[in-house]
Amino acid sequence: RASDVQVTFQDQVVKQGRVVGFDEDRDIAVLQVGDDITDEDEDEGGSGGGGPSSAAVSPVSTSKPSSSSSSELASDRAKANRKEKKESPFTIQPLPRGTSEDLVVGQRVYAIGNPFGLDHTLTAGIVSGLGREISSGNTGRPIYDVIQTDAAINPGNSGGPLLDSDGNVIGINTAIYSSTGTSSGVGFAIPIDPIEMFVDQLLKFGRITQPILGITFAPDQLVDELGIEGILVLKCVDGGPAWKAGMQPTTRDSFGRLVLGDIVVGINDTKTKTSLDLYRVLNKLSVGDLATLDIIRGNAKEKIDVTLMDSQSVMPKMLNVQSIIEEMRAGGMDNEEEEE
Repeated sequence: RASDVQVTFQDQVVKQGRVVGFDEDRDIAVLQVGDDITDEDEDEGGSGGGGPSSAAVSPVSTSKPSSSSSSELASDRAKANRKEKKESPFTIQPLPRGTSEDLVVGQRVYAIGNPFGLDHTLTAGIVSGLGREISSGNTGRPIYDVIQTDAAINPGNSGGPLLDSDGNVIGINTAIYSSTGTSSGVGFAIPIDPIEMFVDQLLKFGRITQPILGITFAPDQLVDELGIEGILVLKCVDGGPAWKAGMQPTTRDSFGRLVLGDIVVGINDTKTKTSLDLYRVLNKLSVGDLATLDIIRGNAKEKIDVTLMDSQSVMPKMLNVQSIIEEMRAGGMDNEEEEE
């Protein structure tokens, strides 16, 4: 998270900003932009945009001035420029917001960003796909209903707007699909319609409230190798939703043999074969909602009700249990689970 933010506009006006809130999953943030950085601040070593303006330039000479008239004239001009600037305050003109609901494959779109540090770059393309699903580059959680475009998106485009032909914002550029790290004709943007909900939460809480079960589960690849269809619970966080509901984690018996925990095979009447299936349902729920889990415990099927909690109150505890996964793997988790 940035501790110091400066926003440089196209006319090189620089304004201070601060991070109001951010969503790590979708890599979006809300910034509050403060007052203009004055010319005096730039002249005193403050951070400027594209260099000092004429009002910030003081006459400097390598020889003695013949008279004081030149310096007085420069001072008068500087004062006049400052007065003019105060009388015409800088205003921010937001881009018009469109909708992503009625997008169609083939329509023209335009991406704005700073690829490779080249600011105010515009690239054009079409909507090449809709309803895509990608994984967050920060957290690995799935992002749904993503817009796919062939408009060139490169490192530095993330966070820039995706526009329709009328100049309306229909998405926020977020990622590319590439083996080289540069544009290969497949870029992705988060649709603008759900952004409003995210922004409301960022303004209210400073983050996105994320409902979770409070469990650590085995990686999908490992579960698939074991021939298990579902989500194998490794650990329930003490005091978390699943722990309160009585969910059973994976443990070892007195002989050190692995005893598999509950296997989640459904949530709210939706089957969960992988962790993505679970996330799809959780992302549509809110903190405090009641989720009904279908689990396999031993050889029996059961249903348990779990009241979802905010990720912020549970995640710090979950971080402390990640070592258990490493410990179980180091102890031959694959082999012992296959023997089970």
